[in-house]
Amino acid sequence: MKRVPWARHAQRLVVSGQTEGRVLAGVVDTAAATLSQGRNIASEPRDDLVFDKVRCSAFGTLPVAGPNAVKTYGALARAVAIAGAAESVLDQSVQYAKDRVQFGRPIGKFQAVQHLLAELACETAAASMAATTACQRAGSTRDVLDIAAAKVRAGDAANHAARIAHAVHAAIGFTHEHTLHFGTRRLWSWRSEFGNEAFWARELGLAAIKGKRRNFWRDMTAPVSA
Repeated sequence: MKRVPWARHAQRLVVSGQTEGRVLAGVVDTAAATLSQGRNIASEPRDDLVFDKVRCSAFGTLPVAGPNAVKTYGALARAVAIAGAAESVLDQSVQYAKDRVQFGRPIGKFQAVQHLLAELACETAAASMAATTACQRAGSTRDVLDIAAAKVRAGDAANHAARIAHAVHAAIGFTHEHTLHFGTRRLWSWRSEFGNEAFWARELGLAAIKGKRRNFWRDMTAPVSA
């Protein structure tokens, strides 16, 4: 297993695999694996593990078609995390635009900066709404499609949010002493974990093609039932 988040701090791990035409998810003890420590660009633990003749303490069968549940719900967790990080980045950027004075007035008074902040707010809202909708529909018969859409939208928002935030903060935002990087480096890292935008966009496309679903867009945008 490659680049497992926080593996060195976990007592047990959820793993997945295939055998005799079945897809299984199981629980294994981390101590039974050989672990090599690593980190992502946000300095979060991302460890490699090697298992040799390890037994699962519990396991279950997953649906064969489409991404397995481990990857799917991992993608949902990352979509939610991206939405939260984007909100933090937005808050910091708005506050900095109020505090930073240039040419005798806060830079937030300049129209170009206002446009950047408005775009950042839109991207943050879109990621948050997509993640919220996917959470509300989790466990339903169509949750994979909602999670796929959320991960695609959140990943795209992560790219724009980090770019805009650093544009607003200019050079100071790239310094290690500033808090902005706690959000932006995680945005860059999380967008590729548990499947990037291309992976989940492909899953959405395959679902539309295989199902020949004339109502694909209607289903994707249907209101969440209470």
